[in-house]
Amino acid sequence: KFWYGLQRMKYNGASTFEMLAIRAKTNGIEIEFTEPLREGDGWNPKQFLVKQWWYKPTINYGGPKMDEEELAVRSASVSPDRKKVFLEVEGIQPGHVVYVRLRDLPLSDLGHEIWTTEGWYTMNAVPADNLGAVLPVPDAPGQPDNTLSSKEKAAGWQLLFDGKTTAGWHNYGKTGIGSSWTVDEGALHLDTRTANDGGDILTADEYQDFELSLEWKIAPCGNSGIIYNVVEDPDKYSQTWLTGPEMQVLDNACHPDSKFPKHRAGDLYDLIECKYVTVKPAGQWNRVRIISKNGKVEHWLNDRKLVEYDMNAPSWGKLIAGSKFKDMPGFGKAKKGKIALQDHGDPVWYKNIKIRKL
Repeated sequence: KFWYGLQRMKYNGASTFEMLAIRAKTNGIEIEFTEPLREGDGWNPKQFLVKQWWYKPTINYGGPKMDEEELAVRSASVSPDRKKVFLEVEGIQPGHVVYVRLRDLPLSDLGHEIWTTEGWYTMNAVPADNLGAVLPVPDAPGQPDNTLSSKEKAAGWQLLFDGKTTAGWHNYGKTGIGSSWTVDEGALHLDTRTANDGGDILTADEYQDFELSLEWKIAPCGNSGIIYNVVEDPDKYSQTWLTGPEMQVLDNACHPDSKFPKHRAGDLYDLIECKYVTVKPAGQWNRVRIISKNGKVEHWLNDRKLVEYDMNAPSWGKLIAGSKFKDMPGFGKAKKGKIALQDHGDPVWYKNIKIRKL
């Protein structure tokens, strides 16, 4: 939800991932969710912000907040069914409002994003003998980068990058790959310092109706992109972006493109601006999902859906007509093509590149 204005809600019959309840405990608070968290999530206390304050009564509605303070979350413990998280919190006082905010909480186990990240609890009294269970943090799953779990294999995921070589990738219109594309500590890396023979690189296969998942990080003030539905026909199209739409990869903090709507990280480049800003700073990894099914496409960045559009709708042609692609007859027509990683002249890293057919 947005933090301002009025928004109309319409019931669509689908499940919603949100906080179902907040409950007081002697040593903290318990949050119950409508859907289970993903395995391994919810154990990091830094993902939860807890504050408290009280209101001073006045003759006007909504008196001022008094003694607002952030409370330390000592630990976070997830229940066996992964639908509850107990937060061990110091200093909760009776007669206060306790405010909870979820920070960077991933998707539910069903793949749904969180509906709202905030909750308020009126702490009339702190329970005297109702302790929340503080559980030991389990060992991290420890799945190495650029590998598939048994669950992913069963779901049909395939690796597009093995973490060791550039096998499976080639420059547009060529059979090989330039030396500027290297493998750097398990990431597919564009090194622009040593040579100028990078260029956009593509997958060997074409994909239609797919879910693409990967992580990227960009150098300070850098620019790159993930281009899909690319028609590799060098005699007809000289560049990947003459046919394929692009999910922008950018350092929003200082690249010149960040000044322009529809040119920022996560945007459908020059066509649709992100609903929210979820990108992380340069040098940090960002999680991407691109889902394409029957011409309907979604962009996800760091577990939030930011862009969605329908290539079958009349609005798609109108978007193109109002963009820099208006004079490119092959742009945005194909619903099947190759995946490309863009060389925009700046260092960039990609890892955990995987895809499944839908």
